[in-house]
Amino acid sequence: MTTPVLAYYDMRMLGHNPHGWDPSHPAWTDAVKAMIALQYPGSNLETYSHPERPDRLTAIVDRLMLDPIDGVRWMLPTAASRAQLERVHDKTYVAHIESLEGESCWLAQDTTAVSPGSVEAARLAAGAGISAVEAISAGEARRAFCIVRPPGHHAHSDHASGFCLYNNLAVTAAHARESLGYQRVMIWDWDMHHGNGTQEIFYSDPSVLVVDSHCAAPFYPGSGLLLETGAGAGVGSQINVPLPLGSGNAALLKVFDEVVKPAAKAFQPDILLVSSGFDCHYLDMVCAMDETGFAILAQRMSDLADELCEGRLVVLLEGGYNAQALADSAHAVVKVLAGNPVTACNIMPDDPGCRAVADAAQFHQELNIQRARGILKIEPSR
Repeated sequence: MTTPVLAYYDMRMLGHNPHGWDPSHPAWTDAVKAMIALQYPGSNLETYSHPERPDRLTAIVDRLMLDPIDGVRWMLPTAASRAQLERVHDKTYVAHIESLEGESCWLAQDTTAVSPGSVEAARLAAGAGISAVEAISAGEARRAFCIVRPPGHHAHSDHASGFCLYNNLAVTAAHARESLGYQRVMIWDWDMHHGNGTQEIFYSDPSVLVVDSHCAAPFYPGSGLLLETGAGAGVGSQINVPLPLGSGNAALLKVFDEVVKPAAKAFQPDILLVSSGFDCHYLDMVCAMDETGFAILAQRMSDLADELCEGRLVVLLEGGYNAQALADSAHAVVKVLAGNPVTACNIMPDDPGCRAVADAAQFHQELNIQRARGILKIEPSR
């Protein structure tokens, strides 16, 4: 049976188009060239284009238009207001980003940058999640997929990083909590990079549970260790699952079965949010997932939402830099959100990530037992 899915997209997000080098920061340019040479051997640095480029979104939208899915309703997001952004970002930081409207410059040597249309795009990207949770709260649908850029999960409360300006998912979670009355918000970040910004923002907040599966340090951004489990009242609200390079569908399914689902049942969220990077796809960087894996993750998250929170589920795009992988994966996820069951999932016979998931699951189980008994021996750190 078809399930309505709200798809949020605005062409103005294509106006975020950083490119080239920054001649005002020659040391940054040299550092970025060294990073690209390391991650992408053989790249032509003279013809390099920024990986977070507009065709990431057009690839997804074109695929959904050419191969339409019953139940999808296209929606325009409302841009996030300053007050909504300031729930998770420092006022001085928001003011700084807003002052860059119409400008072109780099903000960090990891090639986080703005172009003249970037600030408007960032407001819309942050606002898409807000629009989605408001529509779901009003009963317009139970599922939403936000096709947004710039991505958000590396954006900290006070600085940009990792191509991210505003933390779209954090803004969404805060709005769900503070304006819509959802007392417990759960996030799963399945992007291959650790969502260090999301972790920092909610690290001491027991009302937001964050599960983050990602390639283990020293892979960018080098955070997300098992021991990073929250601080103060939020101890236990951050669950990291570091994975080896080459992890595939089986590993991520195991993350759901052994970490996400048990944590969700214990936490009893009022809404589920997903930071959905598709860069674990084998066509992209260093992992081995494919679109069938993302589809079954979406199906299991949908089933979990139906069981725990009346079906409320919002998926926001994060990373993913191969156009074909983005198009195939996003289409597969939206198709599942619309009620089409997964018929097959490709599994590697020896997925290198499965052992790491088992180790992480055991670590967090033992930590929870220690907390319950009041004998916690591990001091959580950031």
